[in-house]
Amino acid sequence: MPYASVSIVIPNFNGEAIIDRTLSAVRAAARVYPGPCEVVVVDDASTDHSVDLILERHPEVSLVRHQANAGFAEAVHSGVAHASHEVLILLNSDVMPSPEFIAPLVTPLTDEKIFATSPLVLDASGNPDFVSWTRYTLARGKLKSCPWTLEDVRRYRAEGRPLNGLYASGGSMAVRRERFRQLGGFLAIYKPFYSEDSDLGTRAWMRGWATCFVPESKVEHSSGSTINRLFQARQVRATRIRNQLIYLALYTAPRDFLLRHLPWILLRALTRLARLDTTMLLGLLKALGLAREIQDTRARIRASQPFKTLDLVLQDVTACR
Repeated sequence: MPYASVSIVIPNFNGEAIIDRTLSAVRAAARVYPGPCEVVVVDDASTDHSVDLILERHPEVSLVRHQANAGFAEAVHSGVAHASHEVLILLNSDVMPSPEFIAPLVTPLTDEKIFATSPLVLDASGNPDFVSWTRYTLARGKLKSCPWTLEDVRRYRAEGRPLNGLYASGGSMAVRRERFRQLGGFLAIYKPFYSEDSDLGTRAWMRGWATCFVPESKVEHSSGSTINRLFQARQVRATRIRNQLIYLALYTAPRDFLLRHLPWILLRALTRLARLDTTMLLGLLKALGLAREIQDTRARIRASQPFKTLDLVLQDVTACR
């Protein structure tokens, strides 16, 4: 059977210490893959020597350069615009793929019902990361991840049940380019990072397009290592909280958000404040400052595609298991 043509898109910002190792692994995987495969690196206005390193050591890589730093989502969008193939693999610059990761990751995309796929993401110790298989419940103003083990994966497979999740991590996912474009890609409201991928997967589910976990495809990633290297820890935590709240406000009914979720969010913020931890309060205030933009974004989403609340989307994800 013919293999899909693949574009691997890698955003880079000041990745001099890691990009050579990553590109060496990605190029090795591209050589193993039987179909056409290109590697596109988008440099988001790096100030180190990573661009020189890429040009010198990986001249066959397509390099797109931003003159000003635009953030993760726009770096991905630039790579997608430059990509020439039908299937996209989005990889963070610190993700190390196994040589055979491409074929199993992209093969399920031949199914019209599949929007995106997620590989088995392992940490540096070889332990599975929860973002491989994104299973959640929603309660008290928070998406709570459902724990799973590789034994659960084997059991699902033995029972013939699909390994569907809410979304695939933007740092290691495969998606059809045309469908990524149909959804408008990642939303700018989450800039500079976090929650863009869960938002994208949620909007895909609203259209009946599933995300599935493909454990035969393996990558290694130390979660948050690039972000934590480039940004202060408090800023990272506050941004994560802000974007989680934006996501919740976009996809829960306004009445439910105010009555079911916001009281618990405020309680957690006050509890942390009592422990002299102001991070959640800071994230909440930042989200409240974007209230008008959240309202406008929600209206645009509802006008551009089928819309379901997050409760119903999570029911769809669970029903497919």
